[in-house]
Amino acid sequence: MNYLKHPIFYCLSATLLLLSCKETPKGESSIEEIQESKPNIIMIVADDMGWHDLGTYGNTFIETPNLDRLAANGLKFTDAYAAAPLCSPSRASLMTGLHPITVNITEHIHGNRPAGPKQMLETPPVSQQLDLDYKTLAEALKEKGYSTGFFGKWHLGGGKFEPQHQGFDVNVGGSYNGLPSSFFFPFFRMGEKPALQNNSDDGDYLTDVLTDQVLDYITKQKDSTFFISLNYYAPHVPIEAKDSLVKKYTEKRGDTSEAILPNIHYAAMVESIDINVGRVIKMLEDQNLDKKTLIAFTSDNGGLSVREVPAFAKHTPPTDNGPLRAGKGYLYEGGIREPLIVSWPGKFASKEIETPVVAQDLVYSLSKLTGCTDFPAEGIDIFNLENKERGLLWHLPHYSPQHGKPATAYRKGDWKLVYFYENEKYELYNLKEDFGETKDLSEENKEKAEAMYNEMQAELKRLGAKFPKPNAKYNPSAE
Repeated sequence: MNYLKHPIFYCLSATLLLLSCKETPKGESSIEEIQESKPNIIMIVADDMGWHDLGTYGNTFIETPNLDRLAANGLKFTDAYAAAPLCSPSRASLMTGLHPITVNITEHIHGNRPAGPKQMLETPPVSQQLDLDYKTLAEALKEKGYSTGFFGKWHLGGGKFEPQHQGFDVNVGGSYNGLPSSFFFPFFRMGEKPALQNNSDDGDYLTDVLTDQVLDYITKQKDSTFFISLNYYAPHVPIEAKDSLVKKYTEKRGDTSEAILPNIHYAAMVESIDINVGRVIKMLEDQNLDKKTLIAFTSDNGGLSVREVPAFAKHTPPTDNGPLRAGKGYLYEGGIREPLIVSWPGKFASKEIETPVVAQDLVYSLSKLTGCTDFPAEGIDIFNLENKERGLLWHLPHYSPQHGKPATAYRKGDWKLVYFYENEKYELYNLKEDFGETKDLSEENKEKAEAMYNEMQAELKRLGAKFPKPNAKYNPSAE
């Protein structure tokens, strides 16, 4: 399949006929009314926020009333996934609706280094940018008359690969950077991000400043139809929060121990995101744009559950992803299962959805909703899910900075297979009975494991996956 910027027309008539036969739930518009609408879209993506970090997903320590309310009044997906357990591949999928394999970004940009002597495998090279040949959702929406603004973390290449060259009219803060130097002014090297730094001052907090810029953009674009991609750098390292919120969580816990997770600094960072999402919602209400605007909230990968490299080790590990196993950099649930909340007042009724979905599905659904029929995203329509079982694939043929080893994972229904390339062994879990992935069932369900392995291999072949190979310099006893 050619994924470059050439028109690909999807046949929607059968789907629309099926949708027209369905009864519309109370509080929800019919599919015809939804498709005739042309909503503003605000896609909010947190950085390294885990599935368990919000109250609506079971966290009893971190306070997130705005996101909890958004979930209570909209669509809340319980089994939503990032496209990858690391930022760049996940973000590439959120921009294009394509699998990370397709765009050849399966590791975070700048992260795939030559194999050292202690690594058994040599991992495949990846693109160091989102190539301009791939059409982004912003480019597709511009063709439909949308104004487009990008705010925050990009991490898909600098220079000619930045957001302003990938369909966005405005770019505030997006470049090659994977993290700020500090969450407090000047955030990055002075002069590096003038759109952020010229509109802020000493003591300002990055999450607040990004939201300030978004609110200004909404005010200026209120009479147009807009797409905003708001990508908070938080709660990624460095783990730094505002003093007032750190004090709040210190008093709430009654203990400053770093061993209790999530730690107080991380909790404060997450609440800062929630407060700022609340500011965006209030602006929409004040401008009478709330019923004209779809908000989607998610994260790029699971929470960091290990100690970070020395330069950013302070207050790490910051979280443990609750009942989920592992975290960022791993293909267990803690690394890839994410919050996903979609709200559009008057159009989507409150609903909790258990069907497994992945980041590409969100992008595909937004493109379909807005009539971008020539946008080559792959996925299913999460706004009109059918009970059809399908396989979901994650491919990490790399050693992650969090000590994860090269692996591929495949979920179908309640079952999930995780295959490791070093020992060529797989593990099998039943997520309905054990979503913490504590009991490997591969030995007692050999036929199921083998069938899923074969399906996984077929999907890897279809996508043109690259694989690790033996490292000729491997020496486990090397110093």
